[in-house]
Amino acid sequence: MSGQRTGFSRREMVLGAGAVAMGAMGGGLLMGAVGNPISRAEAKEPQAVPWPYEKIDPKEAGRIAFEGWYKGFCSYAVASGILVSLQQKVGEPYRSLPVEGLRLGEGGIVGWGTICGTLLGVTVAVGFVAPYEVGKQMLNELMQWYSDTELPLYVPAQPRAEVGVKNASNSPLCHVSVSKWCQKAGKSFASAERKERCARLSADVAMRTVMILNDWKENKFKSDLKYPPALYGTTGQHNCYECHGSKVPSPIKS
Repeated sequence: MSGQRTGFSRREMVLGAGAVAMGAMGGGLLMGAVGNPISRAEAKEPQAVPWPYEKIDPKEAGRIAFEGWYKGFCSYAVASGILVSLQQKVGEPYRSLPVEGLRLGEGGIVGWGTICGTLLGVTVAVGFVAPYEVGKQMLNELMQWYSDTELPLYVPAQPRAEVGVKNASNSPLCHVSVSKWCQKAGKSFASAERKERCARLSADVAMRTVMILNDWKENKFKSDLKYPPALYGTTGQHNCYECHGSKVPSPIKS
């Protein structure tokens, strides 16, 4: 047997694998997520949004969101409260949606303190459910409600810590919302109380969103709240003076 090769080069292996794959595709086969062959007939096109919506229980969505915070933090928690509820109530296409993909929204996107992760999670969830223009109105209302309301309101059946203090953030930004609460409560960011506050806040946002979605399902949702560009001529928030002082652009006249 001397003089004969007993193996294959890397290049030959790659070319061979490619030939097998092309042959499978030519025969009408694709490879599934775990390497199992599936026919082209079985491969389904993704369903266009918006997806079907049925009314869900706000309290159950809040419970799922609260528990979800301790598993994957704020963005994942709120998306879970809504989308897991719909997985249970509606089924597909929600059941095929891996909500874990929202985990990176934590702490205003991996701790950068930008948009509150709860609002990022709810933006994704509403995007699957509501028509685009209606979804914009819903999120505009939610952003304003989040900024104006003293939160958290939710009281879990089994709290991990006491919260006691509520605050209105006057901003949808994570670092503003969290820092104001920590200052008012006299607690550190790493404290159990702050973590509990954010978990309860996640439940609040999930519940409020479900209430709005349920109203929309019954043709009761209405909004005349103006978007920031309609007020300022640019994207922005309504808390400008806290950071920008006299350099805030004047609202445009309608």
